[in-house]
Amino acid sequence: MRHLGSGQIGARHRGLALAISLAALLLVPVTLNSASVRAASPAAASCTGWTDNTTPPPTIKVLRHLTGTVQTVDFKAYVKVVMAAEWPQSWPIESLRAGAVTIKEYAWYYAMHYRGGTGTGGCYDVSDSSADQIYSPETRALAAVDVQAVESTWSEYLTRSGLVFLTGYRSGNDGPCGADRDGGHLFQHTARTCAFNGSVGEAILHVYFDPVVLQGGPTAPGAPTAVLAQAYDQSAQVTWSAPGSNGGSVITSYVVSSTPDGRTCTTTGALTCLVTGLVDDTEYTFKVTATNWAGTGPASDLSVGVTPARMPGDTYHPMVLPVRLLDTRSGNGLSGKLVANKPRTFQVARRDVIPDGATAVTGNVTVVGETGGWAVYLGPTEIAKPASSTINFAKGDVIANGVTVALSPTGTLSATYLAGSGNTTDLVFDVTGYFTSDTSGATYHALPPARILDTRKNLGISGKLSANKPRDFPVWLHGNVPIEAIAVTGNVTAVNSTSAWAVYVGPHQIAKPATSTVNFKKGQVVANNLTVGLSSTGTLSATFMATSGTTDLVFDVTGYYTADLSGDKYVPIEPTRMLDTRAANGLPTKIPANTPRTFQITGRVDPVTGHSIPAEATAVSGNVTVVNETSSWAVFIGPDPVALPLSSSLNFSKGDVKANGLTVAVSGSGTLSVTYMAGAGNTTDLVLDVTGYFQAPVPIK
Repeated sequence: MRHLGSGQIGARHRGLALAISLAALLLVPVTLNSASVRAASPAAASCTGWTDNTTPPPTIKVLRHLTGTVQTVDFKAYVKVVMAAEWPQSWPIESLRAGAVTIKEYAWYYAMHYRGGTGTGGCYDVSDSSADQIYSPETRALAAVDVQAVESTWSEYLTRSGLVFLTGYRSGNDGPCGADRDGGHLFQHTARTCAFNGSVGEAILHVYFDPVVLQGGPTAPGAPTAVLAQAYDQSAQVTWSAPGSNGGSVITSYVVSSTPDGRTCTTTGALTCLVTGLVDDTEYTFKVTATNWAGTGPASDLSVGVTPARMPGDTYHPMVLPVRLLDTRSGNGLSGKLVANKPRTFQVARRDVIPDGATAVTGNVTVVGETGGWAVYLGPTEIAKPASSTINFAKGDVIANGVTVALSPTGTLSATYLAGSGNTTDLVFDVTGYFTSDTSGATYHALPPARILDTRKNLGISGKLSANKPRDFPVWLHGNVPIEAIAVTGNVTAVNSTSAWAVYVGPHQIAKPATSTVNFKKGQVVANNLTVGLSSTGTLSATFMATSGTTDLVFDVTGYYTADLSGDKYVPIEPTRMLDTRAANGLPTKIPANTPRTFQITGRVDPVTGHSIPAEATAVSGNVTVVNETSSWAVFIGPDPVALPLSSSLNFSKGDVKANGLTVAVSGSGTLSVTYMAGAGNTTDLVLDVTGYFQAPVPIK
């Protein structure tokens, strides 16, 4: 067997061929053009072969063993019938295309190096059995893929030193692409692996037969056309049209390159991509090249020049684990307790992984050991008498609040304890991530609040959390969070706790965390906002930090970050009061129970700070505080009015002055809606201090 070698493929494929042939016996035989049949004759004294190394023969002489005759067969029809017999029709088309060239090459070689006569003197080029290539038009039914494989490669053939040479193929075994190559055979099973890996038929032939020249194959594609660019901050979105010619092979990639700087981006077929790393206030032009299997074609004409420029907005970097950057109890960040109404400043940037130039941070601030109740303000500027607060508490509370807060230009934060003269408190601050004013981080996608964890209902986790036993729950593909998400924003609530202390929520399982997310007393219903990175499998882990006992846990997701520029960038601002029903700021009166109230968040200027939220804002970060409530329960804040919300932003007991951080989408008209969830007839005041906003990248005109 010249191409099968020890009957390898004959044994492997004959079983397959038998199954095909039994089914095909009832089918109409393949019709062959220019076919004639004659008996082998003792009078045939000589045999003349084909001599052209550039054009395949029009016919081939096939020895039919069952009849002992030599049949002259149309060459292309012969190749198609052999395809049907020798290559499984369910295999990837690119492996079939490589097989079609190999079949043709084998037969072409023997048409030029004829076998001579049979025992009775007839001339033939190939036999019809697996000793050469199985040819049985009576039992082999052609499939569309057989025809496609042959027709799409009919102009292609292989040469060495300008000559058609003997190619064969063997079955081989499953393995890596080209693992069993020997330079003279196409091994079918590993060639199939090549096709599964994305190789085209022409590339597969080179894997097995190099050194070789593929004649008549694809050429490099033409130049892409209509290249356009749109500038953004340190980047440009480039679009183009496909070349007029792809050279006969699928375009596998496009590469965009800039002038100056040579910045590039690559796609695998898309006609647009974002070039990043550009220098603002520098004009750039762009060209595009297309590549197929045969190579890279000429570059397009240059685009019209565009100039990236700095725009408001920062990108986010979630941290693998929260880092404690302030703990006055141990002298971390600040030495000694905070004294009422005396601002204290501590360094954040250039500590741990937070770089110089960080513009804002996400984290969790906790008050401990206070001698009097009221509030703590945390912000970028030292303020003895702040107009807003970050965390509110009663004397004796150990309470935490999630924040997103701007840093000062030197990378610091300042804290002010708002209380009666002479009071003191300890303060703890754990950082979960930071923002930078470039495009190196992640961007934000706001979502309507959605509940993805509720142990009371076996949602996310089945059953309560037990003390010091981490439990994972899925986030990807829940609440519209995609698998591209690397971090999320949301609200975590502890319910039905049988003992006091805290819950930690983070990307990894930790039995004894060094930081906490929400603190509470036994039996309290306490919520806290957080921004937290996800694990590599899209999960979060929760640990109930207590000596014993259990607790239920609820988590409502409000948005997610992706490690690209497809989302919105963040603009931190000095805390700005955009709602205070006590002062008719935003809404004129207290909020009645179960009646959604809507207020404008964009386009308004705070008279104290002078800040405003632009119309382009898609979401805001901030701090919501409940005051003067006539009944316990919860408040919901979201982009749309909801009379009976399925999630909450802040939980409280009657008489509390309680705050919680939030990151929440605004409506398309720039509004937020609030619902006081309580018994009919109750009312409450509400305060919202905004610490920043998100906005989509705006093209530079």
